[in-house]
Amino acid sequence: MIKFFRKIRQKLLSENKFSKYLIYAIGEIILVVIGILIALSINNWKENVNKETLRNEYKAALINDFTKDTIQINDRLLRNKLRIQRINSITDSLANGYFNNLDSYYKLYNNQFVGIRVTNVYNTNSFNLLVSSGKIDLFDKDLRNELMELGRLQTFEKTVQDGNKGLLLNYMQNLGSKYPNMGNRLAQNTKHQILWKNVDVNDLPKDIVNYLQQEHYTISRYIELTDNVLQQTQLVLNILANKIK
Repeated sequence: MIKFFRKIRQKLLSENKFSKYLIYAIGEIILVVIGILIALSINNWKENVNKETLRNEYKAALINDFTKDTIQINDRLLRNKLRIQRINSITDSLANGYFNNLDSYYKLYNNQFVGIRVTNVYNTNSFNLLVSSGKIDLFDKDLRNELMELGRLQTFEKTVQDGNKGLLLNYMQNLGSKYPNMGNRLAQNTKHQILWKNVDVNDLPKDIVNYLQQEHYTISRYIELTDNVLQQTQLVLNILANKIK
């Protein structure tokens, strides 16, 4: 093709048709420019298609992660709200003198001192990859801001609740040390008698009340912070699903 155009130019020059040669040369330049512009347009189109494909892949991954988080959060919120109701009920019973002997406190101790879930484990792999790779710029500024706000709320919840849970577990461990082998207290065996030789059981009601207050605070704080995370998660999900602009 290049040889073909060169021959035409040479022929025009040899025939002293300079004006036609000039027009032809300009036309050839225009064709080259048009070709370059077409090539750039095609490249830009391909790049936009690739970006859109990648954006949709991340979008699907984020929706999947946040949907899982929502299911987990709703389940734990429900469980912890029921736990708060139980604590309130026990507190009312204590105030009304329902627990009026040590045996009732022993039973309460054994039933109430069980594990609670007051921290969340979020599905953050897709979000972390999005940030670390710089691909978060695939999304518009508003969505980026909402994603970063969600990450901040998740981190804040986890940091606060790790501390609160640590304090609660420490309180529980101290009670376990103060009232050893509580689960077998009614057995009154030799081991129990040795362990409880120097235990002041009169402190048990007060210690249980203090523990319930600490547990109530820890769970209430969890509900508050997790509600914030849940609302932000739902907002981001709505944006990703194009339910709001």
